[in-house]
Parts: sequence; structure tokens; C-alpha cells
Amino acid sequence: MADSVQNRIKGFMRSGGMSSIAMAFALFGAVLLIMWWATNDGSTMSMLMALSAISIILLSIMLFFFSPYTYIRDDICDSMMVSNLLSLNSMLSSLLVVQPGIYAPVGNDGAIKVFIPASSLSDEDVSGISPGVDVFYTRGSVKGISLLPPGYGLFRNAVEMGAVFTGEGLEGEIKDVLENGMELASLSVSNEGDRVTVLMRNMANAGLCNSIRKADPAICTRMGCPICSSIACMLVSGTGRKVRIEKVEDTGKALMVTFRLF
Repeated sequence: MADSVQNRIKGFMRSGGMSSIAMAFALFGAVLLIMWWATNDGSTMSMLMALSAISIILLSIMLFFFSPYTYIRDDICDSMMVSNLLSLNSMLSSLLVVQPGIYAPVGNDGAIKVFIPASSLSDEDVSGISPGVDVFYTRGSVKGISLLPPGYGLFRNAVEMGAVFTGEGLEGEIKDVLENGMELASLSVSNEGDRVTVLMRNMANAGLCNSIRKADPAICTRMGCPICSSIACMLVSGTGRKVRIEKVEDTGKALMVTFRLF
């Protein structure tokens, strides 16, 4: 019985009931405010009526804009994304394109692509890669597929929020965006020469990362999950260099991701 009532309440909220309640509160508050204005005599009772009207109107605003059903639970969001990544990974595997991806800038408009080579590349080959804007890369002796990175949306969102990635202080900028701006994880970023190590704790999409690693750990270095992929995009944007997700290790308490710059 209790479960049935709870389900009915949830269904009512999802069907727009919260918006109706908010509008009703707003109307009631407005009526009280009009009554106060019409009968205001400066008394304590009159002041209490004004405060009550304002409080009810503020409550209606909170119900309308800050309803918990405005947001998607992290596990549902992860479930919507994981199938797309696994499908893309299966497609690449069927094409025998299974090497680690190389994140690289494309053109002068700030666009970034991840180039997944068809065969193993030397450092010299990586330095010479210039991914095309089309899906298939067919120039030169190096062949592969050029794709939009899984984390490109997060990267663009950070840029639209006002984030600027530069060579100086890049580690702090990445930490600030993901930790304070988006609240996706607690980060520790260190730079040692051509390698950047990111230690992530309390990840918001930990379930997604676990599902990906369980299905195929190679996805982490081939394309990366949205968070690791977005960090690679930030590194490319800040340094202007090509980036590869070299290694992803689960220490039990944190996820340690190593990026290599070329």
C-alpha cells in the first residue's frame, strides 16, 4: 500500500504536478500580497501578512525551478551513455581499428578530434599526424579513423562557462573546472615532462567508468570515458600538442590516468 502511494506521488510529480503546485502557491501568495496592500495599516498583523505572502511566493519559485525531478540521477545518465560508447567500440573493433587514440587540434577554430590509427604508430608517426575534419583519414601512409571525442561536449561546456586553458597553470585550470565548475570529481593534477597524471576521487560517473572497464578496458585508452576524454581535450587546447591517454589505473580509492603529450 505504501509503495503504491509513493509511486502515485512520484508519477504526479513527473507529470507536471510540481509545476501546478508551484503556480497555486504563487497565486495564493499574490492574493495575500494584494490583501496586505489593500488593508495595510502599519500594524504587526499587517506586517506578518506581508512576510507570509513573500515567503509563499519564494516557496513557489523554489518548487518551480529547483524541483529534484528537474535533474537526472547519475546512474540513469550513465546508463544512457554507456551503450553508445560500447556500440562505437564494437564498430571500431569490427573494423580492426583498436590502437590507442591520439587527440589533436583540427584547424584554427579550436575543434579537436581523436584519431584512432589502424596500426601501431611510432612517436615520429604520431608527430606527423594531422587528422582531417571528415570521419575517415586517408592522407599519407598513416591510416585510421578521426572521430569527435566522447568528452568534447564537456570540454565545450567548460569553454562556454568561461574556462580558458593555457600553458601556464593548466593543471590548476583543469582541476578548477572539473572539481569546482562541474563538480564531477576531486582532482589532483601533476605534470612531469611530457606526461600529465590526473588522480580522480569521488567521481560523479564512477558507475559509467566501471561499466566501460568491465566491458573492455582498452576503451579507456582508445577513446576514453567522457571525463578522461574531456581532460585530453583540455590538454590539447592548453598546449596545442597532441595527447594520448596512455594508462588508466584503478587504485581502489582513486582512478589514476596518465596522459602523454607529443
